[in-house]
Amino acid sequence: MTDGQDRTIAEITQEARARCRRIGAGAVEAVECLCAELEKNPTLGRRARSAVGSMKLYTTRIEGTATRPALTVTYVYDAPPPEPGLVRVALVSPVHFAGGDTGF
Repeated sequence: MTDGQDRTIAEITQEARARCRRIGAGAVEAVECLCAELEKNPTLGRRARSAVGSMKLYTTRIEGTATRPALTVTYVYDAPPPEPGLVRVALVSPVHFAGGDTGF
């Protein structure tokens, strides 16, 4: 096998990318960095329950910065052999704290 054959690919769905743009303040860049990490370790987050039995659904958090709120990122990991795995970032949401208002 070559290096490209067993590599996991991570992508951001159009809806998640649009949500990142609405959040602004570097959210797209933060999720792109997460995608790079997910290509190395696709089960990085916490496994979540899925309505579809075999779907591998995960959620993780990206810490906030001085200009960007913390983000909750939900993604699906699909790795049917012999194809490389595919991670799809499907949902990005700002983390809401008690008393905080992020406008979403």
